[in-house]
Formats: sequence, structure tokens, C-alpha cells
Amino acid sequence: MSRRTRFLIGLGITLLGCVIYLWFFGFQTVIALEVRYLVRKTPVVRMAPAQLTDLSISQSPGRKLSYFGYEFEVPWGDMDDAKSKMVGDNKAMIVFQSGNSLSVWHGSPRAFVNSVLSNDKIDPNTLRRMYGDEALQSDYALYRTILEITPDKITPFMSQRDAASQAILLIVKGTILPRGTESGVFAVRAGEFSGFQFGRPANPSGELSVRLFSDSSSLNFIFIQKAGGPAVISQPDINRILRTLHGATSQFVAKP
Repeated sequence: MSRRTRFLIGLGITLLGCVIYLWFFGFQTVIALEVRYLVRKTPVVRMAPAQLTDLSISQSPGRKLSYFGYEFEVPWGDMDDAKSKMVGDNKAMIVFQSGNSLSVWHGSPRAFVNSVLSNDKIDPNTLRRMYGDEALQSDYALYRTILEITPDKITPFMSQRDAASQAILLIVKGTILPRGTESGVFAVRAGEFSGFQFGRPANPSGELSVRLFSDSSSLNFIFIQKAGGPAVISQPDINRILRTLHGATSQFVAKP
């Protein structure tokens, strides 16, 4: 057999292999490459929930507050009552004399699930097949499912449907991660709530949020650290709020 014949046979086998690969894995390969591009643009999608290592609780004198039927303690006694206010029916803005602030948002229990399922590119049956019925039972379960999706789980060798579904959820993940997430995502609990803390205290953005979900409602705490301010929001401060969060009978209580 001549060298030219062996070359042509080898070339034919290579081309046939490429055709077979593209037939079975071409779509998934394109998806995987697009995901790598998404990671370069939005590196934060690599983040997956971890456990908090600092579970200590601030013992500083503070105030007891209550909004939206829930009560909690803030470990700061310098609340600026003149600037603190309700904004509409679902947001409380709490301002402190140190320049730091805390906003609390209240929402319905399945708002996120309904929002995701309204996207015509996301097939609920595919989600159930991949993650089980539990993923669509609550906002917390769906948040957890999306946050646990990372780019390395999308490979050319998965099914086309799974690759497309996970890629779409990864795009959704990039849109729901708030400022400060670059410093970490952490699983948290607070009374009847389960949720996630996005970011570490004193991260470069100066912002940190904690999103909590229960069967009856959802709460979003957004902490704003004033740059160069005299009071630094710490993890024990945040833990104090989470540990003391529970149902209340009054709509607003403020005690020194």
C-alpha cells in the first residue's frame, strides 16, 4: 500500500470520526464553548453555595425591629429614625448614623418559581427529569438548584436537552447573583427560613445581601457598608439578625 493510499485512508477515517462526533456531540460542544465564553464575561457563575465558617453572634447593644410580620434584632443602636422609612408595601429602608444602611424586602413565597417557569426557553418537564419535582416545589429549592449549577458540569458528552437546559439555567444564575457575590455564596438558616448569603462582609462592592425563603413568604436583607465609615458590618452582626429572626405580632417595633 502506497503512502498516498495510507494517507487518504487515514484522512477518511479522521473525517468520518469528526462527522460522527459532530453528529452526536456537536450541539453540546457548541453549548460548552458558549458557557466558557459566559464564564469569561461573568466569572461569578463559577460560585456554588458553601457553609459559613464564622457562626459567632454579635453581643453588641442594639435594637429590636419588626417588619412584614417578622421581628429581628440589629446589633447597632444608632438607627436614624428620621431617615428610616417604609418604601411602598414591600420595602423597609433602615438608615444608621454611621452611614451604613439595611433594606428589607418582602415577597411572596413562589414568585421566583413562577418567574422562571414563565420563560418559554425553560421546559418544566426537563427540569423535573433532571432535578426531580423538588426543584420546583419552592423558591428556595429552585434557587439552590440553580446556584449549584457550575460551568464544569456542562460537557460535550451529555444529552443535547440536558446541555441546553443547564446552559439556560447558568445564564439565569448570572442574572440573579447580586453585587458582592464575587466574595462567596453561603447557605444560611434563620428560624423558619432557609436561604443564601451573597458575599462576605467588607467586600469591595460594599454591599452584601441575604435572601431567605419559607413556605409563606420571602425576605431579602441588603446591607450597605459606607466606604470609610466608622462602623464595619461583620459576619457576627449578620448572624445576630438571622439568629433572632422570628414571627411577630406587630408591624413595627423599635426598642433601644
